[in-house]
Amino acid sequence: MPPARPLPPVTVVLDRHDDALYTHTALAAHHPPSGRITLHPGPGTTSETGLAHDHLAALGKPPLLPGRFPAGRQPAWEAAAAWMTALPVSRLTVLRAHRLTARRPCCASHCRPAPTFEQSSRPPTARSPRR
Repeated sequence: MPPARPLPPVTVVLDRHDDALYTHTALAAHHPPSGRITLHPGPGTTSETGLAHDHLAALGKPPLLPGRFPAGRQPAWEAAAAWMTALPVSRLTVLRAHRLTARRPCCASHCRPAPTFEQSSRPPTARSPRR
């Protein structure tokens, strides 16, 4: 079996002043039929499943999947990853990337095309030690 191709590098846009122009530009570029997807997590999104629902909605797919699933295990991420593979997505922009954490992963960081992450807050800085 040939080795897997490495994932392409990601692009990070630092919007230190939370300029609405970045958000408006990314949202204006959202056009799924042309392969341009802008994932805009809602400000109230606090769970991994909620973020996956936002991803499905950005792809133009129903965010709530029919059927019964084990508690806390709706396969929304699997559905989002499958749609990202099946659709001709050529550009993926993820807004509010500063809200993504290890507990709130984004399948965008593991897929092609290489995503662009917009961080709309100042990057974390190291705290100076207390004396």
